[in-house]
Amino acid sequence: MANKDVLNRIDPIQFEVVRSALTQVTEEMAAALRRSAYSTNVKTRQDFSCAFFDRDCKPISQAFTQPVHLGSFVELIPTSVEAYGAENLNPGDMLVVNNPFGGGSHLNDVTVFGPVHHEGKLIGYVASLAHHVDVGGGAPASIGPFQEIFQEGVIITPVKLVRQGKINEDIFKLLLAQIRSKRVTAGDFRAQIAANTVGSRRLTELVSKYGLNDFDRYVTAVIDYTDRRTRAEIADIPDGIYESESFLDFDGFTENIVNLKTKITVEGETVYFDFDGCDP
Repeated sequence: MANKDVLNRIDPIQFEVVRSALTQVTEEMAAALRRSAYSTNVKTRQDFSCAFFDRDCKPISQAFTQPVHLGSFVELIPTSVEAYGAENLNPGDMLVVNNPFGGGSHLNDVTVFGPVHHEGKLIGYVASLAHHVDVGGGAPASIGPFQEIFQEGVIITPVKLVRQGKINEDIFKLLLAQIRSKRVTAGDFRAQIAANTVGSRRLTELVSKYGLNDFDRYVTAVIDYTDRRTRAEIADIPDGIYESESFLDFDGFTENIVNLKTKITVEGETVYFDFDGCDP
């Protein structure tokens, strides 16, 4: 929870204006990505997400495209920043990553993200995730009857794709060499870079308008507001244990049934998830 003295100094009307502005930053990022992308995955299916994180890598706002990607973002961004080192990221730099062992989902979901600076000070990070048509591996579209992650395509640990606003051509060519759909994939990568550039520009405009100290106060207030709203929604659910079980007919290689089971315990404003009983 945020410091109450800080929250008490927040004007509720101004807070809503800034909160909406932060959301619109990510919505404009999404529009830029969708309009400049090459693949139908992005342009038509809208299988992508754009988000803004504060300097501590906490999610602040996300465009309403694929909210499920936030489940990856909240682990992938802080893990990647820690692995690469925030001190090694300069204005105009962007990392590319899809590492499933660092918070990523399936390999086709590739994230490009970078820091946002204002007058030499770190504001936070902008990120765009897109489902790429192909990331190499044993089958077109990188989807097939695979039994290990290494068959699915190229695993990208955090690496600097953009350095001070310019694409690192050596890294770019290395990535594209692993991929079947080179032209489309290159276009989608450039669209992600463009989306992040738009987000960075809009965020620095907000900081210039309100000042860094007030901007930080509003960001803190957004986190607290989200926390309170989420806890209130959970508290409306009757306390108790909720269970569900389902099955997959087979695992793709054997005739064994795959068991899916979950138990959710609600206690006040807290929820506990228990996946004991699920097959590996």
